[in-house]
Amino acid sequence: MTDLDAFLRWQCGPLVAIANRTALAEWLVHRALGLDPGEHRREGADLELPGGPITLAVRSAAYLQSAQQTAPTAISFPMEQRTATAYVFCLLAEQDPARVNPQDLAQWRFWLVPTRSLHAERQSIGLQPLIRAHGEGMAYEQLGEAVEGLAQPDWSTALRN
Repeated sequence: MTDLDAFLRWQCGPLVAIANRTALAEWLVHRALGLDPGEHRREGADLELPGGPITLAVRSAAYLQSAQQTAPTAISFPMEQRTATAYVFCLLAEQDPARVNPQDLAQWRFWLVPTRSLHAERQSIGLQPLIRAHGEGMAYEQLGEAVEGLAQPDWSTALRN
C-alpha cells in the first residue's frame, strides 16, 4: 500500500463525523500540551498529565457533522463522568458547510473548566450556559498555557480573562 492517507480517508470517513471529530479533538489537546498520545488512542479515557494528579476529560461538539447537513446542530457537550480534574470542551465552530475544515485550528474554540464548577446533577452542558459561566473560550494556541495554570490556586479566575 503506497497511499496511507487515501486509505485512512476511505476507512474513517470525514473528520467532521462524530467519532472522527472526537478523536481529532483529543489529538489536538495532546498536541497543544506537547504530549505524545502514544501508539493508540484509548477511547473515552481521561488524559492524565505527567508529573501530577491532574486529569482532563476531553469532549467535542460541532455545528456541522456531515456534508449533507443543511442546518447547524445545537451544541451540547456530554458530562457523564466526573472523575477528571477538569473538562476540555472543544467546539468546531465553523457553521458554513463550504468552509468547515477540522484541520484549520482557527475554527476551534476551547474551554478548560474545573469539574467542581459544573453542576453535579447535569449530564451535559449547552453552549450558551458554558459561555455564560466560563467565557467565550480560547484559541488552540492558548490551551497549553491554560492547562499549565491548573496547578495554580487562582487558575479558574485566569481562564475567564
